[in-house]
Amino acid sequence: MKKKLKIAYYCSSRTVFPPPQDIVAANAGIMFEIVRGMINKGHEVIVYAPRGSKLKGAKIIDLGLPPHKLDPAYESEEWVKDLHIGYRITYISELIKNSGQYDLIHLHVGRVIFGEPFIKFAKCPVILTIHENFVPSFKPLMNFFKKAKLVSVSDSQRKTFPFLNYVATIYHGIDVENYPFNPTPKDKYIFMSRVSKEKGVEFAMAAAKKAKVQLEIYGPGEENYLKKFVLPYLKGKISYQGMIKRDSPEWYRAYSEAKALVLPIQWEEPFGLVMIEALACGTPVIAFNRGAVPEVVKDGKTGFIVNPLDKKGKPNVEGLVRAIKNINQIDRRECRKWVEEKFTVKKMVNEYEKVYYKIVKNKK
Repeated sequence: MKKKLKIAYYCSSRTVFPPPQDIVAANAGIMFEIVRGMINKGHEVIVYAPRGSKLKGAKIIDLGLPPHKLDPAYESEEWVKDLHIGYRITYISELIKNSGQYDLIHLHVGRVIFGEPFIKFAKCPVILTIHENFVPSFKPLMNFFKKAKLVSVSDSQRKTFPFLNYVATIYHGIDVENYPFNPTPKDKYIFMSRVSKEKGVEFAMAAAKKAKVQLEIYGPGEENYLKKFVLPYLKGKISYQGMIKRDSPEWYRAYSEAKALVLPIQWEEPFGLVMIEALACGTPVIAFNRGAVPEVVKDGKTGFIVNPLDKKGKPNVEGLVRAIKNINQIDRRECRKWVEEKFTVKKMVNEYEKVYYKIVKNKK
């Protein structure tokens, strides 16, 4: 029998841990599933998180600090970003100071640059799961990443800097049993994500208008983007539903009743959790071919992968329209099966545990 590990985790200081259902906190949500899985496997788990955090089976170290979520009126202020970084540095530096007490530290801090400067001082191995994409401007910092053990959440994440020390690619997982499979959806489509420029909702709206289909838009909106690209165009069959709580009946219903999730992303998507959530309900995905989309969607089987640009070099709205018109070709049972085979919490947790044991064994 392998020895049980003492593992310390940190993700964010923005909210309590686990994160509330009414905010978008995908990184913390994934870490919660991993942490809960490790507790169930008998490992000793310590979570560094703000005051008020509670999780049965885990020790919480809060440093006496409250969550730093602030009045949205101040979100655009520069000092808010400084506060955000300050909280993270405070938690991570304290975690590294205590690293001699642990077998392993696992960070989920989005941008890897938040954790890397501290790794060389750690007395135990440190793993960073990359939840965002590297950008080329990070290049001058890459020589300082030699001790960083990175877990990518898709192979596409590695393309910018393929020479870094990746120890594994581990796809996100969900509790598929919680997602209601619906073989007979309603005659409507959804967009479910942050309503922002990189998610491309404006092109989903344009495609729905051309295809003359109903589109419901779900997710928290960036105010300026909403005012310019969304709210003026809410006519006829296109509506903005706002944010609904994760794991609520309304949330599951939105996914399961849709004919497809339309996601015309405008960036190199690191993974795209909403895609596997939709697929688990049997709902196919129509997405632009960016980032991890080809790893998450099986083209022609669980949805359609559309070229982002048309022959004129413009966003390929017509490609989205063709996919919408052909959506009945997709077997919704195949969508569910695809997630059951590749994207479960059990699979994700087991793969992380294998990486933990491998790294602890070879730490010297």
